[in-house]
Amino acid sequence: MQIKTLTTLLLCAYPITALADDAEKVSVGDFLLSRAPAMAPSAHLEYSVASEVDFDAAAGGFSYERLDLDVPLMAPYHLNDCHAITMGAAYKATWLQTDTFLNDMDLHDFRLNILWMYHESGSKWSWISILSPGLATDGEALDGDDFSLDGQVSFRYSNSPRFAWLGGVVFFMNSMETQIYPGIGFQWRPNDELAIHLSGPILKVSWQPHEDWILRAGIRPGGGNWNVENNDASFDVKLRSYQAAIGVERRLSDKIWLGLWGGITFANELEIETAPGRRLLNQDADSGWFVKLGIRRAIW
Repeated sequence: MQIKTLTTLLLCAYPITALADDAEKVSVGDFLLSRAPAMAPSAHLEYSVASEVDFDAAAGGFSYERLDLDVPLMAPYHLNDCHAITMGAAYKATWLQTDTFLNDMDLHDFRLNILWMYHESGSKWSWISILSPGLATDGEALDGDDFSLDGQVSFRYSNSPRFAWLGGVVFFMNSMETQIYPGIGFQWRPNDELAIHLSGPILKVSWQPHEDWILRAGIRPGGGNWNVENNDASFDVKLRSYQAAIGVERRLSDKIWLGLWGGITFANELEIETAPGRRLLNQDADSGWFVKLGIRRAIW
């Protein structure tokens, strides 16, 4: 990917307008421990490069580059004081280089995120549901196999101003499979500078020793599922990759932060099936490294 193109995309993130919350009604803030910059919901743009990893039991391997764009589309629309709906959009471009018969692939994931929030003033309980329909494709010959649906239903119980329990169910539906996972986690703020967030397989740790600097560490899943066309045949591609990283963010202006992360990829796996479900490849791969550059604009 050309540096000029990446720079243009980064600059496009700047004019995104921050979303306003009404303090007297349910808001995103009801699902967080504080409105510190490190925890603020944000519009963000990220570009990452992952090193080549070799298959464990076959010749060859894969590597990938990725561009992630995630933006809010509207301020919360309040049905009443306790219920609100908001929406966002997400796009992921993945350039997957492989030694398989599919060779290199340009993969795209477009998703609309519809979010419902519920919180009654004075209650320790909050509820949130997210429905994310989208297309996961290589852009060739779009059909029903390119459609996918993700979602979650979860709760938050505020045990104290510095600790909250999280729990719920997430699901993923696409042409390859339907998966449903329960999960539990927590939000913990031991002091004003440090925050720890565990939600299923996602771990986020942030420390803000200065108003203009944030240090971060964490683990999160990567990869994805796509439907691709090759020689007039349809295939389902599943990439699994987890990332463990440390990073630093620097405030550029009141709401805009520039970040740089680096770390390792692990539990890497590549799977390819025919559209009817016949598995052609299922290979684990060794660990590798990755680096990521990101820019975000905080909502508050």
